[in-house]
Amino acid sequence: MAQTPTLPLLFYGNSYHYPDIYRSTGFLAPDPIIALEDGEERIIVASPLEQSRAEKDSRATAVRSLMDFGYRELSQQGLETDKINATVIQRFLAERRITRLRVPRYFPVGLADEMRALGLELVVADDLTARRRRKRPDEIAKIELAQRATEEAWSLGVDAIRRADVAKDGTLMLDVEIFTAERLRRIVEEALHARDCMTPESTITAPGKQAADPHQTGHGPLRAGEAIVMDIYPQHSSRYWADMTRTVSKGQPAEAVRRMYEVVKRAQDEAMAMVRPGVTGKEIHERVEDVIFEAGYDTLRPGHKRNANDPVIRGFFHGTGHGVGLEIHELPSIGRGKWGMVPLEPGDVITIEPGVYDPDIGGVRLEDMLVVTEHGARDLTNAPRELIV
Repeated sequence: MAQTPTLPLLFYGNSYHYPDIYRSTGFLAPDPIIALEDGEERIIVASPLEQSRAEKDSRATAVRSLMDFGYRELSQQGLETDKINATVIQRFLAERRITRLRVPRYFPVGLADEMRALGLELVVADDLTARRRRKRPDEIAKIELAQRATEEAWSLGVDAIRRADVAKDGTLMLDVEIFTAERLRRIVEEALHARDCMTPESTITAPGKQAADPHQTGHGPLRAGEAIVMDIYPQHSSRYWADMTRTVSKGQPAEAVRRMYEVVKRAQDEAMAMVRPGVTGKEIHERVEDVIFEAGYDTLRPGHKRNANDPVIRGFFHGTGHGVGLEIHELPSIGRGKWGMVPLEPGDVITIEPGVYDPDIGGVRLEDMLVVTEHGARDLTNAPRELIV
């Protein structure tokens, strides 16, 4: 069925797990709420437990109670939950003379079946992820709060690396104990928690050859002269995410690592200079590939593998970046996929994170977040890029 954006849009779910609901209502609810967008109106139907808070804290133009639509009486009949909620929704919509509406793809199928049985027509809304792309000023401010916390936590981790002593075998020692990737991660994550941030996914503190795997979280002792990839991506209590990567070394690393670092830094500089409205993620990504390939490293582009007989994937083999907001990975894409073909727009918040990886050496990655402006971009990341600390 053709998409009809003018139809009212109905949500059902909790806004902790469904960012579309939170963005629409501005209301954090641990239990499911009913939320309707009808033109400029945003109406929440919530339990009495949440009604007063929704009236004070949400962006809704009106807040109603489930009890207004017979929820208690329906519950006392011993009906299934989906049937109760479907009846409440049908009565709520009947007040507004709505019988046809849009719902998100993740709308509960059981509830949808009960609503259809009551004569409501549901159309899947395909534009929800795309409409979160362009961030409002208040959203950008919340992302920056998360980013400042990220940088402070990263700085505390780097300070610990600087303070560490070097044992005779090159192992780092912190406060007379072996300094491990796990301990570095704890320092960073405890600092994030103290700054109202959560780390639902594990912070990356990957040393040495472990960093050749971009999603390796890191384990074991840290060593002098070994590059450590620190990829930190917390979710602030505002529900917005930040994302930053820096690669550091306690003392001079090997020449191969220093060369990788300079190439990645140059690729990131060129990519960030390209960020502006009208440019596509694909164009930015392919420029990054060009810089890295011309410097002697492989990429995933056809023709960019120097030794076709080498079974190992090495060089640059992931996207250049992604959108950030109420999810850590959202639109647009800075790569070659579908959403990499779509021009950037003012309000997009994206990462630029090139990397070079070699299982025999390790890996280097640098990542900044930028917001696209009317005439260019603003880097939201203040942390310095310095390999040797």
